[in-house]
Amino acid sequence: MKHGIIRTFVLAAAMTAVVAGAAQAGAGAKLVPEAVRQAGKITVGSQQTFPPIEFREPGASEVTGASSDLLHEIAKRLELKLEYVQAEYAALIPGIEAKRFDVASGGISDTEEREQKLDFVNYMLSGGSAMVRTEDADKYKTIADFCGKSVATLLGSRVIMAKVEEASAACTAKGEAEIRAEQLPSAPDARMQLDLKRVDAYLGDFPALVYMSGQFPGKYSIVGGNYMLTYITSWGFSKDNTGLRDAVKLTLQEMLADGGYKSIMDKWGVGGALLPEITVNLPASKR
Repeated sequence: MKHGIIRTFVLAAAMTAVVAGAAQAGAGAKLVPEAVRQAGKITVGSQQTFPPIEFREPGASEVTGASSDLLHEIAKRLELKLEYVQAEYAALIPGIEAKRFDVASGGISDTEEREQKLDFVNYMLSGGSAMVRTEDADKYKTIADFCGKSVATLLGSRVIMAKVEEASAACTAKGEAEIRAEQLPSAPDARMQLDLKRVDAYLGDFPALVYMSGQFPGKYSIVGGNYMLTYITSWGFSKDNTGLRDAVKLTLQEMLADGGYKSIMDKWGVGGALLPEITVNLPASKR
């Protein structure tokens, strides 16, 4: 009799676990395309050098950061695994087009131009700024102060480059030298150019610059202490993969409602970048 009671208890516990597991799956799980469901995973293309959003610690193999945590939680709720594929920033859109991965990540921003090729699930408000050597901090307040100077940014950073080109045109219009821009494959490459004094500033995403400067106390400063421009950081999807796009969007919207989204963003110090609503193809230019 005693063994029967134990067996009944074990079976009841197992059934409870099954029910709990089923309840954990979000509504977005029903939208996952069959090909992705059969693969059992979402593959994410990322440069993995974008702290605190998506990066690998020195010597580590695992990708970490706010975006990584969000995507892992989304994959869990969709009953899928998450797998990262390393790709340079400029290779993210071509990588989606070539079906190398399902999602383009690593700090890519939604723009009207990019929407001609990809669809975007918007997940974070962000801004570009400039990091300089601390001894030069008093020389600059905005991008307008870089006439005749050189800056580094990431290859493929069209939003930031548009701002540089606009400021450079203003420089030449008032008779000053243009801003020289060097586009590099990764954030460490750009920082190295700054260290070697080959450029006067590294232009990048504000949270990433703050994180980077914090790793080297006293070495770098953020120009003006604030954003220069605002844009929307997003995950990119193939236009023929709307099912996965919508599954991710719906799941993140659920995380916004239940607090999971805020908890992860706060963990990485970027809670101020929360969006009030999870959207698709809504860049800063349309807000």
